[in-house]
Amino acid sequence: MQLGDRSRPLVDPVRRLALPAEAQRGYLEAIGTAPSADELALEFDDVRPHLLALDAEAVELVERIDALLDVMSGPGPVWHVDALVSAPQWASVRALAAELLRLLPFDGRPRPLAPSERALLERILAAGAPAALHAQLDHVRVLKPWYEGSASLDLSTGGPAADIADGVLPIDAPVRSGAGEILLWTTDGRLSAIEYAWVTDEPPARLPTADQVTARPR
Repeated sequence: MQLGDRSRPLVDPVRRLALPAEAQRGYLEAIGTAPSADELALEFDDVRPHLLALDAEAVELVERIDALLDVMSGPGPVWHVDALVSAPQWASVRALAAELLRLLPFDGRPRPLAPSERALLERILAAGAPAALHAQLDHVRVLKPWYEGSASLDLSTGGPAADIADGVLPIDAPVRSGAGEILLWTTDGRLSAIEYAWVTDEPPARLPTADQVTARPR
């Protein structure tokens, strides 16, 4: 669902939990709450009741984030902005938040690649893609779905360009269920889209997980 600015009060706290550590620190310094990192958790707590109205997969992630923040609660160094970079708890929170962000209404802004999406790309690229495409994975962001409710995504990618032609990467990646296949598109030597080419009566709403896909050179 593409709601633009209307979804931002719901999405923004999750988006900030998914930000890289330095960006989180910059946000907290900008709003004047640093050196405390508490505001990231407080903002999430404010929208948590609304997030619990989402589907089961999203609710599970909301509950996992909430449980992790609860374990972290209380005075301690983990709530200092320096811990955003060094504490493994914050790395786990960021990964879960990026996964949850994947399930929230599209708000018109690029978002980080979710861990499950990265794992899917890794599975397909491992079937013989150029090394430069592997090196791009740390620089991939999701620009937007192809259309409202689409599982296919446009990507923005930095990193080194691969010496390959534009178009579909020559790797077959069928979905084990027979629902279709995953196609990776490249433009100017960089990953530019991930397409769920479906053959079912209804289009899939989400990409498959890595273990639901096989991959081999075409």
